[in-house]
Amino acid sequence: MKLKSLIATLALSLLASTSFAHEGHDQVPGSLKAMHGGIPKAGNLMNMEMLAIENKVQFFPRAHADETLDINKVKISGTAKSPKGKSQTLKFTKTDNIFNTEVDFQGSHRVNLEIKAEFEGKTDTFKFLVEK
Repeated sequence: MKLKSLIATLALSLLASTSFAHEGHDQVPGSLKAMHGGIPKAGNLMNMEMLAIENKVQFFPRAHADETLDINKVKISGTAKSPKGKSQTLKFTKTDNIFNTEVDFQGSHRVNLEIKAEFEGKTDTFKFLVEK
C-alpha cells in the first residue's frame, strides 16, 4: 500500500511542477521572431528568414541580435529539390536587404531548399520547405 501511495504522490507532484513551469511566459527564451512574416531559422553566424509567396522566395539575413546585416557582405547560394524533380541551382538577385529567387515546383506541391550564406569568410547552412 505504501508503494502505491508513494507513486501517486510523486505523479501528482510531477504533474503540478510541470503545469506551472512556464506560467507567465509569453515567449520561449531564445525564440526567433519573424520580422517580415516569414519563417526564421537560427544559424551559427547569423539568422535567416524566408518568405515565400507562390514560387517567389525572399531571404532576409539578420544578425543574432536581429539587426540587419550589410547585404553587400553576405553571399548566398542554394539549391531546390522537389520530390518529383531534379536538384536545381537557385539564382539570386539583391534588392535593398533582400535576396530574391524563384523556385520551380516541377509538378510537385513542395520544394526543399538548402541555402548557404557566407559572411566574413564563414558559412551557415539553412534548410527550408516551400509549399504551394
